[in-house]
Amino acid sequence: MGQTNRVACSCGFTSSVTIGGGMRTYREDSRFPFYCKFCGLVDVNVAGTVLVCPNCESQDVLPYGKPPISIEQVGHACIEWNPYKAYKTGNLCPQCKKMTLEFRNTEMMFD
Repeated sequence: MGQTNRVACSCGFTSSVTIGGGMRTYREDSRFPFYCKFCGLVDVNVAGTVLVCPNCESQDVLPYGKPPISIEQVGHACIEWNPYKAYKTGNLCPQCKKMTLEFRNTEMMFD
């Protein structure tokens, strides 16, 4: 089961991210938020063999939840799609470039 979460930063940036995939397609299409150095925050298909930005097809993408675009933390992750997980606070905002992006609670679940 997949979900959509809201993200926001104190600079005013807001967006939505997709985590996981649908019941019938998750093996071929499962998403997790990544940072593309050209496009910013993007949902990358982590079920593919090569991780690429869905907008510019760059392979220069990093998953949220790991340094250098997230502050390393322990405890319960806010969003998770094995083996990827990210925490609520301490994430790089694609707009202001500060570690102030927050992943918010689930807005919608889909199957």
